[in-house]
Order: sequence, then C-alpha cells, then structure tokens
Amino acid sequence: MFRILLVIAVVAIGYDAVVHQGAYTRDLWSKAVGATERVVDEAKRVSERAPDTPPRTQMN
Repeated sequence: MFRILLVIAVVAIGYDAVVHQGAYTRDLWSKAVGATERVVDEAKRVSERAPDTPPRTQMN
C-alpha cells in the first residue's frame, strides 16, 4: 500500500514539475513549512509563559 502511495506521489510531483514548473509542489511545501513554523512558535510561547500560580509541593 505504501509503495502505491509513493508511486502516486512521485508521478504527481513529476507531472507538476514538468507541466506547471513545480508551482503546486512549491505552494504545498511553503504551506507545510508555514504551519510547522506556527506550531513551533506557539510551543515556544507556551514554554516561556510564567505560571500564574507557584508550583505545588507534595506533602505526605
């Protein structure tokens, strides 16, 4: 199954490269990179936020 999907992807990318000069592939790649950058930036912001309350200590 994976091989079939890989062949389809290679054919689609090759067709785009020949017929459209790679316009669709570049567009998809830039969208994927942009989404990844947004996720990384959000993760950085979450990790840099100071907690509103001090951490609890465990007491037995």
